[in-house]
Amino acid sequence: IKLGQVLETRADIFGRDFAEDLGRLKDRLAPFPIEVARAEAARSLGRPLESLFASFEPPVAAASIAQAHPARLLDGRKVAVKVLRPGVERRITGDIGALALAARLAERLGPAARRLEPQALAATVARSLQLELDLRFEAAGASELSEVMGRDGYMHAPEVVWDGVGKRVLTLTWAKGLPLSDPAAL
Repeated sequence: IKLGQVLETRADIFGRDFAEDLGRLKDRLAPFPIEVARAEAARSLGRPLESLFASFEPPVAAASIAQAHPARLLDGRKVAVKVLRPGVERRITGDIGALALAARLAERLGPAARRLEPQALAATVARSLQLELDLRFEAAGASELSEVMGRDGYMHAPEVVWDGVGKRVLTLTWAKGLPLSDPAAL
């Protein structure tokens, strides 16, 4: 799924129709149970969720690596809580191995594919996936983005709720949004 999402951004290489089909992979997975999400979040934060959240609701989006839950902090602020899927690290390790094998085969069996550097693409996707498995990196990036956007006053990014950040969980202030892939909504 993640490879499809990467390739989706390259309509210039693969064609618009193919890229649009790949775009359907984004947020259409079945969610995992809320009880599992609560347990994963509590384990990652090292404390009961009730110590931070007044409510923790069913997911509003489920993707390949994580799902997002609306919640309320004890102070009443609405937040989004991203929780990694259970066992996702094991699945990604297997997928990275398969992707590396496919890249080697593409280079060996398809000389024309060499110019696209399949092994370099596979290595980039692998590194990106490994970084996505630690939501503390995403929190740091989101914090920087919020700070930079806040300087000009024209844009706003959700703020990181650091008490709600762990390796497998990320809490941000709620931001109403639209999918960038929906031109009509934009």
